[in-house]
Amino acid sequence: MNSKRAIENYKIIDHLSDIGVEFYGDNPEALFENAGKAMFSIMCDLGTVKPVEKKSIRIVGKNTNLEDLLVLWLERLIYRYEVDDTLFSEFMVDTIGRENHNLVLNAQIFGEKVDPEKHEIRITIKAPTYHRLEIIRNAEGHNWKGRVIFDI
Repeated sequence: MNSKRAIENYKIIDHLSDIGVEFYGDNPEALFENAGKAMFSIMCDLGTVKPVEKKSIRIVGKNTNLEDLLVLWLERLIYRYEVDDTLFSEFMVDTIGRENHNLVLNAQIFGEKVDPEKHEIRITIKAPTYHRLEIIRNAEGHNWKGRVIFDI
């Protein structure tokens, strides 16, 4: 994949044995939405995935930070893909906020069941990693910027 190719609010970055993404947003919610979209764009052509099924997601990160919450978010999306056999193409993170000492994310994700005649799974992502994991506020040219490397 071309590491210079920018797609919407994210871009694929090269890594020696795995694959990664940089993603951008005006706020943490948009940042997480774009991280989800970036991850699924590695897995398949998002243009072939219709947002016909909706799933609600709530993640409570106990005594955590944004980077840890991002890993939990991406792990949950992979889990939903594997358990429900569903690809997702739209992500709406309603809120990311504090409840007591916990970071909480509430979101809606949209997609459809995997259809082998319609969807080509290009790369299977096993998990997000902490290697080079980063979230930066007020990054150059963006309000928020993130990076994650995936184990494939």
